[in-house]
Amino acid sequence: MLRALAITTSLLVSSALAWQSPYADCQLPRPQGQQLSLCPNGTLYVSQTDPQAGYGSISSAIAALPNDSSNHTILVGPGSYHEVLNVTRKGPLTILGITHDPADYTANLVHVWNSSYINQTTQTSSQDNADAVVLTVSPNRAASLVGSGPLGAPLQPEFGCSDFKMYNIDVANRATINGVEHKTSDTGPSAALFVAYANASFYGCTFASYQDTLYVGRNGSAVFSGGEVRGSTDYIYGFGTAYFEGTTLASRGIGGGITAWKGSTQWYGPNTFGVYFRDSKIVAAPDPIPNVTLTHNCALGRPWNNQSRVVYMDTDMSDIVNPQGFIIWSASDPRVFPNVTFFIESGSRGPGWNPSSRNYSIESSIPASQAKAQYSLSDVFGGFPSWVDSTYVYN
Repeated sequence: MLRALAITTSLLVSSALAWQSPYADCQLPRPQGQQLSLCPNGTLYVSQTDPQAGYGSISSAIAALPNDSSNHTILVGPGSYHEVLNVTRKGPLTILGITHDPADYTANLVHVWNSSYINQTTQTSSQDNADAVVLTVSPNRAASLVGSGPLGAPLQPEFGCSDFKMYNIDVANRATINGVEHKTSDTGPSAALFVAYANASFYGCTFASYQDTLYVGRNGSAVFSGGEVRGSTDYIYGFGTAYFEGTTLASRGIGGGITAWKGSTQWYGPNTFGVYFRDSKIVAAPDPIPNVTLTHNCALGRPWNNQSRVVYMDTDMSDIVNPQGFIIWSASDPRVFPNVTFFIESGSRGPGWNPSSRNYSIESSIPASQAKAQYSLSDVFGGFPSWVDSTYVYN
């Protein structure tokens, strides 16, 4: 499926997004009054400064959309938007960030943020991680709840957005205490993104927080091309299906693992739930938690339950990676079971790849041919997803 791009793995990793956004002409900054000239018909325009814009906030533009199966596009002008965004509509929605260079996520000009977290010391039974999220793609709160996970969880009657796409937007949960960003890992869950009961894909976007940055939950499917995820404790977690290509994983601290995933062979048929990384890289974040030593201390993942599945393919690993690779949940509750827990590496490279120190009682190292045959995007999703932009993502 992308099929004939002559691009090497190393080039893909270094450039993150190696080809042009199909919306590039719409996304490039233009003089006031001309911004929508090359955008899809009917595009809603959000800007804090351009009088041509019909909306001053992203949330107001989302709220203006009908909850039906019609296709809509929102264009967001440069700026810092202090908002909480909830995408609950069923029809396709694309949100574009204006940028000088859609192929370079570090040049993103649109920043969405909020400050919220769940205090796990004082958390009540009515509170859930879903209550401290900046961007949620899910039909309703009940569908997005973390709760006890898929086993025993009631099925939700609705399915959310069948095709949500976002390009070149930064999303951050700053988790402040008394107005100051709390740069420790003990703030509690403070997510930048939740996806549940929906299909979503992200291109050149970044997601930043500390604990539990990014979550793909019940019946959630998400694909990430390029961009960055930044966090500390279990900062990529869930029990849906998440697939990352050319993405930077930037660790701010230690605790748990980069991933914490939960699987089930008893929910929605065969178990394809898991988190998959391809042609990505693991680095120390430029803004780590103070007084934390990252070197050799960041585990690739730990099992949220014993049916966890995490796969790293052709990933460049810096020296922050724990030489053991994956770790158990805890000494008293390891949550690892042979042929049920799947922790896999294929083609790992860099100083963080230490084959002589990996714990092969927990993980497996497989050849590239096997990884390609079992864990391509189409293999994981049962065919190339119609809701993924094939000009970005290869198979």
